[in-house]
Amino acid sequence: MSTYAFPSGIKTISVPAEQEIVRVHQVGKGALWYGPAPGQPPAYRFDAPAGEYRTLYCAEELTGAFVETVLRKAQRIIGRPFVDARGWTVLACKRELRLAKVFDEGLVLHGVTNDICAGDDYSASQRFAGDLFAKDPRVDGIAYRARHNNGQICYAVFDRVAAHDFREIDHRAFRAERAIVESMMKEHGAVWDPMTPLPPI
Repeated sequence: MSTYAFPSGIKTISVPAEQEIVRVHQVGKGALWYGPAPGQPPAYRFDAPAGEYRTLYCAEELTGAFVETVLRKAQRIIGRPFVDARGWTVLACKRELRLAKVFDEGLVLHGVTNDICAGDDYSASQRFAGDLFAKDPRVDGIAYRARHNNGQICYAVFDRVAAHDFREIDHRAFRAERAIVESMMKEHGAVWDPMTPLPPI
């Protein structure tokens, strides 16, 4: 049974075709991965509550993708191996993305509060996403503010946008871009866990 009726309709924003977006992921694994894995229950904020679709999480900028993956539980003591196992890929979609705007005035228009994007209980956000997916087949996903840096915009893209609709522009490993990592860590007050080994010089 639907929870969200969207009486005011669905407020959307457009990500133009070929605009660059960023996904953080494990090095050695493809950037274009929609979760959860087949047969697995929903795990993240806007995953399908009953397997109606799968979701690709990415962000407008690298900083947004970093805080949503590396700092996603407000964790500010970070193990180097965790970061060094990851990197980022710059993607571009070959077509326009039409995303529900679930920030700023989009919150009240969709009948939700910022808890939908920042709360610890994912059941409400998953129901919201499932209802949104069912309401309008033209909506490609959700645009929302990063929980731990609300100046950053993140995207949850439904798998009605296929992997072949994207192209990969660039890929970087965090272990090879230490100055960038250190800058993002410093910006968010994060420090390296002293119990993990230092990387080789």
